[in-house]
Amino acid sequence: MGNFNPITMRTITTALLLFFFGFCLAQHPGSGKCSLKPENKDWLLAFKKTEDLPGQIDLVIDRIYSNTSYFEEHPASSNANDKRVFGALPCSTDCSILFGLVYSKNSGVILDLKKNPQFIDLISELNAENISRIELKENHERNIYQHNEHRRSGILIYTDNKELKKKIKRTLKNRDKA
Repeated sequence: MGNFNPITMRTITTALLLFFFGFCLAQHPGSGKCSLKPENKDWLLAFKKTEDLPGQIDLVIDRIYSNTSYFEEHPASSNANDKRVFGALPCSTDCSILFGLVYSKNSGVILDLKKNPQFIDLISELNAENISRIELKENHERNIYQHNEHRRSGILIYTDNKELKKKIKRTLKNRDKA
């Protein structure tokens, strides 16, 4: 063996250790797909197969609650530009199905419990007696005229029920006060 300078050996060892730990601990780009998309696809299939209004309402309520739970368990990254994750990309609320409750010709609310937790009482009020119809507005991945952020499926829930309309307006009034 030749003469090795201890400073050089220490530098090489430190560099190798940093490289090794950096390689082992580095986050890698995920699969490029939101982990919520397969769930959405399955839910949409189940929703399409359900023809009765009470069954559709039950599916909608369950999905709203499950979306809320998903985003509580998988919070969005504080840095939206940071795409480094382990496994699949975390989903933002833009990946979820959008639920809207239409209560007059030009008025409606988005039923997103993450953004509007006060709507939880409204959601529990939804039933076949106060909902007149539900429409599916499905996204179309092949639509070249839509930007990615607009490719989101949605469910429109319509009500003509006076009591539910009053509750919606009361909830919105209380939300605006807070």
